[in-house]
Amino acid sequence: MAELYEIWQRAEASRRLDVLSGFIAMCVAGDDDARRRLAQLVAGADTALSASPPDLVVASEYLDELVWWADTDWTEHPYRPVEARPDEADRQTRDYAKDLRHAALPVCVRDEMGRIELSLEVRFPALCRQPGLDCRVRQDIFYVAGRAAMTLDLGHLEAAEREIRRMEQVGSVEPQESRCS
Repeated sequence: MAELYEIWQRAEASRRLDVLSGFIAMCVAGDDDARRRLAQLVAGADTALSASPPDLVVASEYLDELVWWADTDWTEHPYRPVEARPDEADRQTRDYAKDLRHAALPVCVRDEMGRIELSLEVRFPALCRQPGLDCRVRQDIFYVAGRAAMTLDLGHLEAAEREIRRMEQVGSVEPQESRCS
């Protein structure tokens, strides 16, 4: 689990680095000195994040420098990125973490994950489109599909397949008249 936490922390820092460096790069497009400074800051942060284990303290120092630079020079810029709300930041970080975790896996495991993910992407909407599906059953399908997606994110292929089978069992419950409004 320590490896997953490390990937999550690295993903959070990488997400912030990408957003800030992209914004600053746009703002300093014609200034060679500023572009060199930006390249040094980004390279320093990337080096810290690529270390094993990642040096999050050093990466944070580089990120703080980028934040300070953006706050000092472009506070009122209409496209100045703002910190995402916690739920949105977590969604974005989850995407980064999935990419980092995915890149570290062997090809055969990635292929198997792709097969399971495709199965989930096909079965989930098919189950939700069943006519006369009870609202609670639909909610249970959403819940179990979320669990299957989470287990895939964690790389637990057997658990993901088990959750997909469970989702299909939940969806095969006899349709009833909906009681949800």
